[in-house]
Amino acid sequence: MGAVDNLSKIAAICKANNLWFHIDGAYGIPAAVIPQYKNLFDGIEEADSIALDPHKWLYAPLEAGCILVKNPQHLIDTYSAHPVYYNFDNSTDEPTLNYYEYGFQNSRGFRALKVWMALQQVGKNGYIKMISEDIELAELLFEEAQKHPELEAITQNLSIATLRYVPLNYLQDEQIDETYLNTLNEKLLNELQRGGEVFLSNAVVAEKYCLRACIVNFRTSIKDIQEIIVIIVREGRKVHEMLQGG
Repeated sequence: MGAVDNLSKIAAICKANNLWFHIDGAYGIPAAVIPQYKNLFDGIEEADSIALDPHKWLYAPLEAGCILVKNPQHLIDTYSAHPVYYNFDNSTDEPTLNYYEYGFQNSRGFRALKVWMALQQVGKNGYIKMISEDIELAELLFEEAQKHPELEAITQNLSIATLRYVPLNYLQDEQIDETYLNTLNEKLLNELQRGGEVFLSNAVVAEKYCLRACIVNFRTSIKDIQEIIVIIVREGRKVHEMLQGG
């Protein structure tokens, strides 16, 4: 759902119990760069390690994963190995940085190059602008779903919004058949993915099967959001009719 845990409280628990504090920020951690969301990430500075995927919200091509550690020596102590057939000359003025000492993988491609180039070209202000726009689009999707009589907006956090299709008049019915709505939205999602006009994923929130939009593309526009609403409702009506034997 794009929710952020209370990092300060988790940090306090880890500190009190001498635990390693790891933050899984694979998707959402780049939002910490936005000033108005800074408080949401209070406690991040206490982390021993943070995972993030630049191919998600740093807009890098697949694949690019990253781990940040407060003390790199922990990685060296864990992974470094020096068998006799590893011969690296460390006689230069600057010590050689061998990444095999920081993880499992030995031979590797230069995945970091595409991330570095994007950081150089876009810069901090560019990422603030693009990430902020993605969040605004998710907020717009949530608001449009709230206004539509055949959609139920469920959650919105960061650039993720969840919603579901609810046939007309269902929300006014006190005896809502949640099992049917879950089946309807699961089949709807499959149809949307097969159709190719829009790609949404799913989330189960409070036992409700939801359509999930995660906006992490700087090319996504207001027009796209408006079209998503239209497509969901159009296809939702078709699936509902089919399930009703129409």
